[in-house]
Amino acid sequence: MALLDRVQGKVKDDSGRLSDETDYLPAIVAALEQYSEDRPLSVPVDLAGNGTADIELPEDWESEFSRVKAIEYPVGMVPAALLDPEEWKLYLAPEGERLRLLLSVPPADAVPVRVTYTLPREEATILRGDAEAVANLAAAICSETLASLFAQTSDPTISADVVNYRTKSTEFASRAKRFRQLYLDHFGVAGESGPVAALVTAPPPASHRGRLTH
Repeated sequence: MALLDRVQGKVKDDSGRLSDETDYLPAIVAALEQYSEDRPLSVPVDLAGNGTADIELPEDWESEFSRVKAIEYPVGMVPAALLDPEEWKLYLAPEGERLRLLLSVPPADAVPVRVTYTLPREEATILRGDAEAVANLAAAICSETLASLFAQTSDPTISADVVNYRTKSTEFASRAKRFRQLYLDHFGVAGESGPVAALVTAPPPASHRGRLTH
């Protein structure tokens, strides 16, 4: 089941406020960002030496996110020859970040340096056992958005609508809390001390789309 379908099935918005697929995308993106922080994707790559201590990082390296998890050099030894953290560092040059080896200088066209690093996860790289948790987090963010919208949107001249909006706001707020706790429970952390998921609100609908007012 696609992540969007999972989230829509959990939110069950019958108000029409989140009617387009794009209304759910900010919450899904935020959920994936938080999931990436909690369980980043680990990727190994072999980088060629160039005769200097500095080695170009992979093209998909994200300087605001990626972290080096392990460096193996030389490659192919048993057990693996993993470098200690004191033997390398990330060096920021004007051209961007570089991997700098402090005790080794890999010659050009020789045994590569194998680097395992992290990347953000996309829907296609969600672990099978985590899909439901990510959907819960996205549903929590959507529910928080709806709770806020119902709390702020009312017609003060129609008391029944005011009560209805407040009831719906409370309902969605409660559901958001439950969905968020399910995400935290999946990772075995308490709500008070666990990772704080990103908070986003759905963008306002286009001018031709209806709102929650009469």
